[in-house]
Amino acid sequence: MAESSQKDRKKVDVSVQHECLLNLLPREIWLRISTMVALNLIEDMFNMQATCKVFVRAASSNAVYKHATMSYKPLVHFLVYLDRPERRFLDRCVDVGNVDAILRQGFMEYFWLGRRDKGMELLARVSMEGSVEAGYLCATLLLCDHEDEEEVQRGVQIMEVIRISGQLESCSKFFRDIFNDIMVFFEMFASE
Repeated sequence: MAESSQKDRKKVDVSVQHECLLNLLPREIWLRISTMVALNLIEDMFNMQATCKVFVRAASSNAVYKHATMSYKPLVHFLVYLDRPERRFLDRCVDVGNVDAILRQGFMEYFWLGRRDKGMELLARVSMEGSVEAGYLCATLLLCDHEDEEEVQRGVQIMEVIRISGQLESCSKFFRDIFNDIMVFFEMFASE
C-alpha cells in the first residue's frame, strides 16, 4: 500500500514539474503580446507560433490578424508566392477585416488580377475606414481611369481631402515604393 501512494505522489510531482508556466498568464495578455508582435514583423509572429502551444493559440487569434501590419513588406511577396506563409497570412487578415491587408488585396485585384470592380470595391471600403493610402489610390484611379464625370469629380474631392490633411506626399511615396518593388521584381524575372 505504501508503494502505491508513492507512485501516485510521483505522478503528481511529474505533472506539476511539466506544467507550462506560460499558462499562468491570462489569454488576454497573450493576445495583446501576440498583437504587438504581429504589428512589428510577420516573421516574428510565425516564429512565436513555432515555440509552444500557448503562443500558437494566442497568435492564431482573429484579433491578432485584424491588427497586424505588413506595410514594411514589399507587395511582390504577396503577389507571386501564393503558397507561402505571407500570402496565407494576408488572406487571413483580409478575412477578419484588416485594413492594411484589404488595401493590398484591392491593389492586387485591380492591377495584378485585372478585377477592376472588385479592386475598387475593396479600396473604397478601406478608404471609408480611414486608410489614406486607399483613398489616394481610389482618387488617382477615378481621375485617370474613368470617363464618367461624376467619378472624376469624386476623385478630385478625395484628392483635395488628402491634400488638406497634409498626407499627399506620404501617400505618393507609399505607391512609388510599391511600384519600384514591382519593377525590381520584373527585372529579376527578365534577367533569368
